[in-house]
Amino acid sequence: MTHYRLYYAPGACSLASHIALEEIQRAGLAEYATTRLLLPAGDQKKPEFLAVNPRGHVPVLSYRLDGKEGVLSENLAILRFLMRQHPQARLLPESAELEARGWEWLSWLATDVHSYAFMQVFYPMRYAESLAAQAEVEASGRARLALYWADLESRLPEQGFALGEFSVVDALLIVFFRWAKRYGFSPQTKYPRWTALSERTLARPSVQAVFEDERINLTDRLPARPAHLYQIPDGA
Repeated sequence: MTHYRLYYAPGACSLASHIALEEIQRAGLAEYATTRLLLPAGDQKKPEFLAVNPRGHVPVLSYRLDGKEGVLSENLAILRFLMRQHPQARLLPESAELEARGWEWLSWLATDVHSYAFMQVFYPMRYAESLAAQAEVEASGRARLALYWADLESRLPEQGFALGEFSVVDALLIVFFRWAKRYGFSPQTKYPRWTALSERTLARPSVQAVFEDERINLTDRLPARPAHLYQIPDGA
């Protein structure tokens, strides 16, 4: 049987790949193990992980397949690989149109939402030196995300999952729901379809198992932030 190892950080975008692997394992198609990295502790910069992925990013998937070993990085690449290796897991719908819609969702979430807007909120110091400029960078990212959340909400169905049946799109959407909640966007009060979708996703045994393994939930809070950045309100 194929065996995988996922290098992940709790609650990071690697959560989607973690859920995909759990779905595959529960279907009896492969087995996997995990290596936990704590990003605030700098685990991603330590020599033992850089030997696996010199870029120092998660997720990373190592695998043993047909007697060969390999290492794959980048979330979308890992998800694509797992889908091709295990079509029986139905990580995306079978129809060409719905599969394409799935990749439309995944690409937009990984690029515009994550790499563009959310990075301005996560790490404004990467884009500006002065404290005032960093605050402006974060404000710009937050304004962009507010537009994205409205777009996202308008495209979700009232019932079921993003593509009708559960898929890795829902696994990635719950990543961003958790981030949006932790960073004070209050999706649980502003976006009822997204909230209902997240609740349905979290009700799946595979997702519950992964949340337990990563020791995360939808109510955990961020540590204190620098004074010049947006302060997360109580109850967010």
